Amino acid sequence: MCIFDGMLSFFSAFLANFPRLATRVPHPKDWIRRGDLHLRRAELNDALKCYRKAARISSGSIEIWKKEGIILGMMGRYMEAIVAFDQAAKVNPIDFQVWMHHGFTLWRLERWREARCCFERAIAVEPEDEYARYCREVSQEELVKVGIKP
Repeated sequence: MCIFDGMLSFFSAFLANFPRLATRVPHPKDWIRRGDLHLRRAELNDALKCYRKAARISSGSIEIWKKEGIILGMMGRYMEAIVAFDQAAKVNPIDFQVWMHHGFTLWRLERWREARCCFERAIAVEPEDEYARYCREVSQEELVKVGIKP
């Protein structure tokens, strides 16, 4: 038996399995990793596309919805970001980061009352977090400035 016989059997086995390998459905984590790579390169549109593909495969992943919301916020697409954070909150209503990011997005839209509610939800999850308390107070002050009763 020569070396080429071994290589031939290896390639025969590979080619026999190739159609199955080529049609493998990507796992949501594959798309998340691709999206993270694009995000590190500041390629926001490509990152968003990857996260959305991951969401189509697994819509119940809080990680996907949070990342999508953050990307949309970075792009200035705040209304879409709010929808993404709403989806994340449906998946896990006690995720501190979801409520904080949701609140920050509402700040950008100057929707102070809703932002304050988000920060209160974050405080309910992590009562000792000083930054969440600070954000709630800023939202409260902004409500007073614009003349809206809390």
